[in-house]
Amino acid sequence: VIRSTIFKKYSKNQFKTKEFFFDEAFADFLIDLDKEAKASPIELVLNGDIFDFDSVTQIPKDAIFDICWLERRRGLYPQEDKMIFQMEKILEDHEVWIHALAFFIKKGHRAVFIIGNHDLGLHFPSVQRSLIDKMKLNEKEQERVQVNEWFYISNFDTLIEHGNQHDPYCVCQDPVNPFIRRYNKVELRLPFGNLACRYMLNGIGFVNPHVD
Repeated sequence: VIRSTIFKKYSKNQFKTKEFFFDEAFADFLIDLDKEAKASPIELVLNGDIFDFDSVTQIPKDAIFDICWLERRRGLYPQEDKMIFQMEKILEDHEVWIHALAFFIKKGHRAVFIIGNHDLGLHFPSVQRSLIDKMKLNEKEQERVQVNEWFYISNFDTLIEHGNQHDPYCVCQDPVNPFIRRYNKVELRLPFGNLACRYMLNGIGFVNPHVD
């Protein structure tokens, strides 16, 4: 009942505003995990859609790349240089979250990112580098951060995957190598669900069509 009431009042995009961020709760969670670990390393698996590139609609003021009229209204195309910008914008808004994860890794623990359908930008090594650089990890600490396409097998016995490959609207045609060449540019081949978020939900904005 509570869930239904909330969704009647707020649109999907409103949940992505700062008043609903849970970064500090995440930081407290990692601190508690570290205390309970008692010097034993923990493997934290971040199971996809950790970064929502599809919802980033900001445009750089002094762009070094071309931006078309559609990108200005719905967000940048999923190309490498543009997704680096989007990652940096996401991380700017989540300094508490990124510092908490960096603290966790520096304490000797591991973080495994599984790529979901909304953070396909992590397929670009340079986008991964933006994340690593933001955490300010040394070479040894960087070895404890792993990015996996599609799925991850933890402890040799537990299969973990985001699940979008079982959803016909969100399935990636090639979840390991989702790149295509379009207009002389290499970009990601986005699933239908991602395109719907970019071109429909981003257009709706904070309006809830069931109420407003």
